Amino acid sequence: MVAARRLLLAAFAVALLLPIPSAHADLAKWDQAKVTALGDQLAAAAKNLQDVFYNHPPATVGSGQSRDYQRLKQTLRRLRMEADQLKGDLGKGAGQEETLPQYEDVMMSVRDAREVANRLFTTQDMKDAASQARAVLNQLAPYYDPDAVPLQPVPSMR
Repeated sequence: MVAARRLLLAAFAVALLLPIPSAHADLAKWDQAKVTALGDQLAAAAKNLQDVFYNHPPATVGSGQSRDYQRLKQTLRRLRMEADQLKGDLGKGAGQEETLPQYEDVMMSVRDAREVANRLFTTQDMKDAASQARAVLNQLAPYYDPDAVPLQPVPSMR
């Protein structure tokens, strides 16, 4: 009985010491030229998205969408600045490790924008601009997030 317990404890200890296989995929092999080009495309897509948004009249006060409109306006401004910063640093040769925090900031802004956009009425030109930005983000994601799931259209933007 004691020998069986010792054997069980030894097996348990060995199991704890063995590395656990990673449950996620690996990052895409870093390609500075490709990632820099994607950074350029992202900055252009973020500018286009903001420009298209600004071409629409603001929601009227009391419409129930005014606060969300202002929130999305601010979020798109922040997204554009973050995308421009990422583009600039990639253009100067910064690699994955140096630009990861910027990519994460971009993705936080994207999540914020998607949450607010879900509550707003959107036009086809906004859907198209969002689709363009989403396509670039889906190409960029594997270089920064091994577990990235491709972004899908926001339900209200389909």
